[in-house]
Amino acid sequence: MRKRIASLLNGISKSSMVKKALLIYLIFIFLPSCLLMYGYYQKTSAILERDMSASMLQTLKQAEYNISGRLELIENISDGFIANPDVFGFLSDLAKPSYLQYGDFQALEKLVGSGERNRDVRQIRIFVQPELLYANESLHFFPLRNVQSESWYAKIKARNGAVYWGGTHLQSYLGGDAAYVASAARVLHDPTNYDKVIGALVIDVKEQLLRQILDHIELAPSQEVFIIDKEGMIVSYRDHAKIGTPSDLSAEQISSIQGHEDGYFKSDAAGAGITVLYRHIPLSEWTIVAKLPSAEMSGESIALTKISAVIILAGFSIVFILILVLAFAYAAERLSRRIRELILTLKTEGIGRLDSRSSSDLRELEQGVARMVQTVHDLTAESYQAKLLERDAQLNALQAQINPHFLYNTLDSIHWMAIRRHADDISDMIESLSAYFRQSLSKGRYIVTLDEELQLIRSYMYIQNKRNDDGIHMVYRIDDAALVCCIPKMIIQPLVENSVLHGINQKRPKHGVITITAALDKDNLIIIVQDDGVGISAERLEKLLDAPADPAAIQNFGLYNVHERIRLYSRNEPGCGLTIVSEPGNWTRVSLLMKITGPRPNGLTG
Repeated sequence: MRKRIASLLNGISKSSMVKKALLIYLIFIFLPSCLLMYGYYQKTSAILERDMSASMLQTLKQAEYNISGRLELIENISDGFIANPDVFGFLSDLAKPSYLQYGDFQALEKLVGSGERNRDVRQIRIFVQPELLYANESLHFFPLRNVQSESWYAKIKARNGAVYWGGTHLQSYLGGDAAYVASAARVLHDPTNYDKVIGALVIDVKEQLLRQILDHIELAPSQEVFIIDKEGMIVSYRDHAKIGTPSDLSAEQISSIQGHEDGYFKSDAAGAGITVLYRHIPLSEWTIVAKLPSAEMSGESIALTKISAVIILAGFSIVFILILVLAFAYAAERLSRRIRELILTLKTEGIGRLDSRSSSDLRELEQGVARMVQTVHDLTAESYQAKLLERDAQLNALQAQINPHFLYNTLDSIHWMAIRRHADDISDMIESLSAYFRQSLSKGRYIVTLDEELQLIRSYMYIQNKRNDDGIHMVYRIDDAALVCCIPKMIIQPLVENSVLHGINQKRPKHGVITITAALDKDNLIIIVQDDGVGISAERLEKLLDAPADPAAIQNFGLYNVHERIRLYSRNEPGCGLTIVSEPGNWTRVSLLMKITGPRPNGLTG
């Protein structure tokens, strides 16, 4: 091996300068660079694919959180039924006179009506013993034998009173109406004889609830997102014709999915490279599945990687050409000096004094190439490590997010407790607070429509008026065209809160009027919040929009925060932000000007 390398180097040293340059370029520059770029491309592509999969799984996780939160609300409604001790008495006592059974029927109807106020509930059905007077009512009450004949009755009975989520099916209702629903079902046991089943509670949930959440998942242009049960049957899909049919996943793939909380795998179905991602929904036996072409997962990133490789290779070539030009100039100068020395030696000492001096140019070139390759390797490693650190930071930030459903579900539970105790005023307050919290979350969106922001304000003012004996009158003067405009979330509510706390609540009595006006002016949205409170002094008015030095200055910080958010959202366009004018003792008016960057009404251009 050593002899071959020595022979190759000897051949190169005896070649012409052009051949030497080409051979050196091929052996020490082009081939190593190609190998290096190929390795870099393969490694980077694998990392990008892994990170893209992790990012997409985070998206499925967020969708699962949304679905689980909605399913948990349905289970809370079901729990509210069985938590009422009267329900079991109504269903188990078959010897009651008819007039008492009619009273039981009315009480149960009231509970059903409360549960059906949830927007996700299509209908609540209670299957009771056929001896009861209202067993054949056929709207909300049915004979128990009807559900006992269903194929899934054995599954809900095996749950021993716990909720069982069945698959989606087309359910017919009284009057010929039919809808695709998924049912949360449980059996009801006789409290005096637990082995005896006295009824079954079935809450039908609109399949549209699941489909709407799936429609908000955006992974790739050709994505296919659906929900399956543990047998691989489709629970929710954009095409209703496929609901209740087997998915195209193999039995082995379905078994693998059921054994993990989430993950992804490759599939070559129909000869096309497909990536399948999945996330299990804990409250049910369902799994969210997303299928998309592997080429679409990280195609843009891989294309950028290819471009980077070409650019780096071109950079190497340019650097080599520059070095080659300098080397030729240096070699020409040395050759000229060597010729002069040769001529001088021949003239003074004769041909016998000539010796074959070996040049170290080739060895120096090899060392230079080695240093260049090492430098590229070091730079590549540093770039790779920096990207890993950046992605770790992004994942840590995602993991630091909290699940907001806990507080919302707690408020909903308190709301039902108040209903059971007939505390209507507490129930209304909790329901408004729950609505306010749900609207403020906006499903994790930062941008909402003006209409959604106004709904949030109405919930907030309902709570405030309960505290102020309905002393604050709200006036809304909103152009219909402005309702669909997109704005940053919680951008108007702080202004209304400021009017309540620092304007009207400072009056005696605490009565007043708050007027909200919204209109469009070309590509601008103008919103005005005016109150007839105590007003603001001129000295204080000058400092309201300055950055507060004291973090405890809540009023200043809230207005400053809104002002800065509007300016950022409007890309620091001149004139955008808040303008505050006031007449002390009489009124305060806050004007908000921002660019329309979201959906616009027909005919409006920006």
